[in-house]
Amino acid sequence: MRWLHTSDWHLGRGFHGTSLRDVQQEMLSTVCAAVEEEDVDVLLVSGDVHDRALPPEWAVTMLEDCLQRLVGAGTQVIITSGNHDSARRLGFGSALMRRAGVHLCTTLEDAWTPVVLPEPDGSALHLVYGIPYLEPQLVGPRLGLARGTHTAVLRAVTDRIRADVAERAEQVAAGAVAGVAADAPVRTVVLAHLFAARGTGSDSERIIGADVPSGEPAIHDEETAGGLAVVPLEVFDGFDQVALGHLHGRQRLSETVRYSGSPLRLSFSETRQAKGAWLWDSSTPEIEPRPLDWSIGRPLAQLSGTLDEILDEDAVAAHAESFVQVTLTDEIRPERAHQRVQDAYPHLATFSHRPPEREEAARTYSAAVEDARTEPEVVEAFLAYVRGRGASAEERGLIDEALAAVRAETGGVR
Repeated sequence: MRWLHTSDWHLGRGFHGTSLRDVQQEMLSTVCAAVEEEDVDVLLVSGDVHDRALPPEWAVTMLEDCLQRLVGAGTQVIITSGNHDSARRLGFGSALMRRAGVHLCTTLEDAWTPVVLPEPDGSALHLVYGIPYLEPQLVGPRLGLARGTHTAVLRAVTDRIRADVAERAEQVAAGAVAGVAADAPVRTVVLAHLFAARGTGSDSERIIGADVPSGEPAIHDEETAGGLAVVPLEVFDGFDQVALGHLHGRQRLSETVRYSGSPLRLSFSETRQAKGAWLWDSSTPEIEPRPLDWSIGRPLAQLSGTLDEILDEDAVAAHAESFVQVTLTDEIRPERAHQRVQDAYPHLATFSHRPPEREEAARTYSAAVEDARTEPEVVEAFLAYVRGRGASAEERGLIDEALAAVRAETGGVR
C-alpha cells in the first residue's frame, strides 16, 4: 500500500488581505493529482483542514469536491482535526463518510480507535490512529490527569493506543482476523497535531502552550509549562510511522516522526521552508518516506535595502510577480516611498521603514518636541520623530495653512 502524508491546508485563509481561494483550489488539485499519479492507497491529513472554526462556504464546498475526487480514485482518506478546526463541525456525518472511505478523527475516543487497513494479500495489518488536537484543560480530567498538559495528555493517549495494538496483535497471532495471516506483522501509524520536540516553527502557527521563537527548534522541559507543551519524541516510541501536523515546514524529526508542513506558504516566515508532502510504500518498510516537492501559488520575497536598491531593475524583474515584504533602510524616509514601491511591485504585502539606529532615536516624543517654541516647530519635531526627517518647503506651507484654518475656526484660541 502507498501512503501520502499532508496537513495544514488552512482552507479559507488569506495572505495579507489577499484571497487565496484560487491558490487553495490549485493546492487541492495538486494533492489529488499526486494521489492519482503515485497510486496512493491512503491519504493522511494531520489537522488544520480549515483555517477557522467557521470556514467560508466556498472552503467547505472545495473540501467536499476534493474528497469526492479522492474517493472516486479508491483512496482511503484519514483526517484529524487541528487547533484551527471546529472538531464537531469537521466531524459531522463521520459515521456516514466512513462507509465511503473518509475517516474523520475528531473526538477523544477516536484517538485510540484505529482505522484498520490490511494489506490486500493479507501479509500485514495496518492500524492507523488519528489523534485530533486535544486541549489539555478540557480532556485532562476525562483521562484522569491531575495536571492537564500536552505532554501528559499525549502520554495517556498513546498508552491506550499501545494497549489496543497489543490486543489486536494477539488476535492476529491467534488467526482471528479474517484475511490476515497469523504471522503477519502489525504496523502502527499515528497522526497527531501538536508541537513536538526538535520541531522548528514559524510565525504562522497559533501558539498552543509553547511560545517558541520562529526558526528555532522546540525543547521539551518537564519543569516549565511551556516546556510541557512541547511533546517529547519518546512519546511515539514503538510506532512505525508518525505523521504530524501543526508546524508549517516539512521536516524529519527522527526515522519515524515527521511533519509534512503546509502545502502553501502562509507567512513570510515560511519563505525558505520546504513545501510538499511525504510518500512511502508499506511493502518496503525499510525504505524511509521520500519527500514530494510542491511549488504552489505566488512565490514570496523578503527585500531589505535602500529605496534605490529596492527599485533596482534586476530586483524588480526578479520579484515583480511575488508577494513582497519590503523593509527600507534609508536613513531618511524618501518622499512617496510606499507609492513608488507599490508601483514597482504590484503584489506588495508589507512595507516598513527601518533606518540605521541613530543616537537620537532613543529619545521620547516629549524630548523630541521639548525645544519647539512655536506650533509649526511642534509639528516639524513630530514629523522628524516619526519619519526621520522634518517638513519640506511644500509641507511647511500646508502646515501653516492648516494651523491658520484652526485658528480661524476657534477664534484664535490655542
